Amino acid sequence: MKAYSLLIVVLVCCASWSTVDAVNKSKLPAWHIRFARQQGPNACVVEEVPGTKWKIWTECKYYLPRKICGQKTVLRFECCEGFHRVPGQDGCAGVKPLKNILETARELGATDFVRYVEESGLQKEWAREGAFTLFAPTNEAFANIPRELRARVDSFRGNIENPILRYHVSDRKVTSDTFQADLTIPTLYNGNRLRINKYSSGMLTVNCRTIVRKDQEATNGVVHMIDSLLDPGAVMSRDVSEIVSSDGRFSVLAKAMEESAFFNKLRAAGNAAITILAPSDEAFQKIPASRLDAILKDKEARLALLQNHVLVHPLCAPAIIDDHSMRTFAGNRLRLECDAQGVSVEGSRLRNDFVLGSNGLVHMMDDVLLPNRAKNLLELAESERLTTFMELVKIGGVEEAFSKFGAYTIFIPSEAAFYSLPEEVLQDMRSSQEKAQAAILYHATQGRLLTNKIKDSEIVMSLDEENPLRLSVYRKAIGVECAVVEKADMEGQNGVIHIINRVMIPANISAGDLLRREGNFKTFLQAMELVMTGSDALDLSAGGISSTFFVPTDAAFEELGATVIEDALKNRSFLKTIVANHVVPGLFNSDSFKTNLIYKLPSMLGTLDVRRIENILKVREASVIKTDLMNTNGVIHVIDKVLMPEMDEPAEPLVQIRGDGANF
Repeated sequence: MKAYSLLIVVLVCCASWSTVDAVNKSKLPAWHIRFARQQGPNACVVEEVPGTKWKIWTECKYYLPRKICGQKTVLRFECCEGFHRVPGQDGCAGVKPLKNILETARELGATDFVRYVEESGLQKEWAREGAFTLFAPTNEAFANIPRELRARVDSFRGNIENPILRYHVSDRKVTSDTFQADLTIPTLYNGNRLRINKYSSGMLTVNCRTIVRKDQEATNGVVHMIDSLLDPGAVMSRDVSEIVSSDGRFSVLAKAMEESAFFNKLRAAGNAAITILAPSDEAFQKIPASRLDAILKDKEARLALLQNHVLVHPLCAPAIIDDHSMRTFAGNRLRLECDAQGVSVEGSRLRNDFVLGSNGLVHMMDDVLLPNRAKNLLELAESERLTTFMELVKIGGVEEAFSKFGAYTIFIPSEAAFYSLPEEVLQDMRSSQEKAQAAILYHATQGRLLTNKIKDSEIVMSLDEENPLRLSVYRKAIGVECAVVEKADMEGQNGVIHIINRVMIPANISAGDLLRREGNFKTFLQAMELVMTGSDALDLSAGGISSTFFVPTDAAFEELGATVIEDALKNRSFLKTIVANHVVPGLFNSDSFKTNLIYKLPSMLGTLDVRRIENILKVREASVIKTDLMNTNGVIHVIDKVLMPEMDEPAEPLVQIRGDGANF
């Protein structure tokens, strides 16, 4: 999008250099300003793409080169509109005399078009009357008229009522400063209208043909030079809905629109110009019959499909000179790209086959642009380039389940998540159908689980029917086990995908057994055993939710000194406060904490300040030296200091629920 931001500066510079001197001069390099000034007064840039026919007269002096569809432009200078060079004078000091619109067009390089006008007997009317706006095709444009249009041009030769010629002239003076994002003006051909569009890229079009040179003043109007002959036969008085419904190339699309009452929705949009990207019947045939039938029978998927093919603005291919996006009828945006071969929409080439209607235009497409809601879960994953997940699905033999059945919710690890695993772990997943299937099923659950329906500490059963998934609601994030959701709520035809930042491994070991297996936590384990037995035991199952344990190592306890440890182990009440200060109700994985923020977590005793400084998690003064040890009780983060109760914290844990502690 760099070309667009640059263009904004350039256009401001063209509008008023005196203003730019005070405001935007710093945005143009000094060498460019010096070079432009060396051209003298009234010299303007002509922008070209070498080796192509692409050329624009900018009527602007201070203009930077850019890229047009990936190709660098070069700049040269000519005299601005209405000026010419005078020998011995700097720049363009001579002022051209004004001439009528035909003579002006002839001087600008539309000699073939003007000759055709003269042969038709219109020169007297257009040379003397006015004011007019003439859209004059260049000689190159006139020489390259398509064969069918050329035959019609020749058939009207010498006819003063020539509809093609009259379609190039409006009975009023319309300069570019009055152009809008979408503007229609009447012509001398029975009032038939031209559609003018002004784009954020700086491009100007008339009936989707490029205006290459604008605002050439004449005694009886203004001339705009264009790169194609305008064809009134390519414009229909009907609206775009009627064009689709009556054009036999779009019978599948028309039927879907009819069944969804979509034509009515389009007409209800009012006079706003729209673009229908209309897949041909052959485009729909590229989709397997069973998939297409499933999409068209699903009301929501069908509606999403239709909405995805309607842009809420007129789309003219010449306007796309860099990567861009345009909003659809559903509110999402379609990606537009261009290269030397032309413009693509979501990777599908935009053909130069369009029909203009009274309220927009219809482009024929060779491919169907499937929105997420019309894709199955595997098509969604494929569109997100989740290749390792797709590989495991294939190895695990669950392709049919996720493509044809549902509804399911899948938490899919990103590619980065898979490749952050130890190589041996990933290879083990790939080693057999059973292991690949187990890994995939653990990341999925029944039903459509959208993030706006998730509540904190919610538990859902995974599709492996053995291991639950614990969900957490964080501030500005959703967690699932050790992961957080990076991209949420991609809703497809048979379910929902959430992309997560870690691969999840079933936690089928208790916190106590995990610590015993890890070693180096004897003191904490001893303390837990002492406070979780008896009539006044500390119960970790408070509220039936998982917990987050900040567990000090034995070395951390040793820093307190043997006397402090012995006294604490003998004083049950004091020991309970120490243990409670290391336990936070709820599951907080390490990625729930963002850099340079301070989180106040309510422990079972008081409040713990947690913050991430660069890549290090700090809990009060302790550093987390090992994160995300998942277990059936929650998650363990290992710390290097004991979190002793502070003076203002209660002498007893805030949570006093009895239990035998057997599950720790």
